[in-house]
Amino acid sequence: RFGDDLQGAVEAYFDRVMLDPSLGERRAMREAEIAQNYYKRPEGKGEPVVLNIYDLHHVRKKDGRKYNSGLPQVGLGFYHSGLEIFGREVSFGYAAEGATGGFEVPPRCASGVMPRVTYKESVVMGYIFRSRYEVDHVLRKLAARFRGDAYHLVEVNCNHFANELSLSLVGKKIPSFVNRPANVGRNVLKFFAGPAKVVEKIAQGVRKAGQVQGARAVIR
Repeated sequence: RFGDDLQGAVEAYFDRVMLDPSLGERRAMREAEIAQNYYKRPEGKGEPVVLNIYDLHHVRKKDGRKYNSGLPQVGLGFYHSGLEIFGREVSFGYAAEGATGGFEVPPRCASGVMPRVTYKESVVMGYIFRSRYEVDHVLRKLAARFRGDAYHLVEVNCNHFANELSLSLVGKKIPSFVNRPANVGRNVLKFFAGPAKVVEKIAQGVRKAGQVQGARAVIR
């Protein structure tokens, strides 16, 4: 164990490679395999594209339980979503100074960087035969349109991003209930006391989450 002695660890690694040249060969082969897979298109029925949906919740003081902050019983629940593909979940959120709002987390783990979301369910949107390289190309184009400082809970949110990405990859819109409050509009939401009161609180939480060093920017 070298602890913080990085130089010692590096020297020990190369000593091992010199004693056993096959270690270096295996690593080179592994790196070549990873590079090849980046450009390789899926086979069989294709790579699944999955929408992961989360409740944007509040905690009720009376019992400490988490509840959706909107009115899901009448189809006006508040949700966060991310699109899972090739083992990563891609989403959109607030980021300062004009940086991209696109970020990635492990699948169904957005609550790790956004404390006010709770995983709800997943929906398979379809299957693609594009390579990782081709998907990243789509993401870069989308990132140019979705800058982090343009984030708005109703007008430009994670669900708009997921919908555009789903359309680009599989030609399907995300389920309408996921972004219904945004589609209905802020003026209509004002008639509902509950959602109207929590809109700004949720927006503040999303902005705060955008400053957390936990999610990795997937597109630069």
